[in-house]
Amino acid sequence: MARYSSRQVFDTSNYEFVIEVNLQLESFREYIKLTESTIEIELKQRIEHYNKFLREGNEEEIREFYNYEDHEIREQTHQLFFNSLFISIYSFLEKKMLQLCKLAESKQLIKVRDLSDDGIVKYRKYLTKILCINLDEVNIQWDLFMRYKVLRNLLVHTSTNTIDFEKSNLQKIVTLRSIDGLIVEDREGFVEFEIRNKQLLLDFCSAIGIFLKHVHYEKH
Repeated sequence: MARYSSRQVFDTSNYEFVIEVNLQLESFREYIKLTESTIEIELKQRIEHYNKFLREGNEEEIREFYNYEDHEIREQTHQLFFNSLFISIYSFLEKKMLQLCKLAESKQLIKVRDLSDDGIVKYRKYLTKILCINLDEVNIQWDLFMRYKVLRNLLVHTSTNTIDFEKSNLQKIVTLRSIDGLIVEDREGFVEFEIRNKQLLLDFCSAIGIFLKHVHYEKH
């Protein structure tokens, strides 16, 4: 049976991986579980009810019984929950990668700030180029993070969950379509994207756990 120990390059005198990573990821999962019933009953089911009503109701029924404001509020709240939680999980990944880099930085001539790029790309470069950690075994997780990076940047830096059909955006649109659990729908001149599935968030947490464990521990 393989044994694991913290990599010697890290100063772990004041660091406990289980507390810093595992328990915090479990907190994300617990939060998702605790809010699941509210999301499913108060938001998702109600939204589906409105959408069905709009598809099947006649013009007179819709004019008399359809509550546009309530529908819109529930739609926006539903997106707010998933988007904000996704951004928080991505931020967690950034912070934990930086934290690991900092645990090793004091023994290195080159510091994190000396490298180009930013965010997780910079931290991965530090881990591989400066600390010489081989991350080939977690390429699947890293590929997922790169796709999530595109989604995260769109959620943070655009005012709506839409992206125009422009040549400069085509690769981003292809990336969005490749993300499991992300709904991407064509509109006239643009695409609309939305996280509607908690599994995307859970998969993100699992990928982070696998990736950071590989960074922190070495197998004997």
